[in-house]
Amino acid sequence: MRPHLHPEMGIVPIAARVALQLVKREYDKHRACPLAPGVYAREVLYALPLEIDGIVRLALHSLGVYLDLGYTSSQWLRQVLEASHFGHSFRRCFFFDYKVNRSPYPRVTNRGVQTSDEAVQRPNRRTRRDA
Repeated sequence: MRPHLHPEMGIVPIAARVALQLVKREYDKHRACPLAPGVYAREVLYALPLEIDGIVRLALHSLGVYLDLGYTSSQWLRQVLEASHFGHSFRRCFFFDYKVNRSPYPRVTNRGVQTSDEAVQRPNRRTRRDA
């Protein structure tokens, strides 16, 4: 069963479905001489007028990347819709494997080095002057 598009779904599912339909139309144009799957998304991306919203461009870029990685378009769409359903940011929705192994505690931030609570505290060099 396919859900209907509704404005309350948000921009991510709508942009993903629009990108998918644009790529399918491009694929139908070039059926006589098949190309690599990701090429179709890039062809549509290059041909889009500049007035088209950036999120549609991001969706086309994401689709092209994942098609090159061996995903099918239905797998890509399912992952995007699932990430959107769980409230991820639009970047995380379209690039769902992006920095998936990143630690929740960044090593360096604008406030200095951040560590987890389990990290072992090293002694400060200034406290060793007494020795």
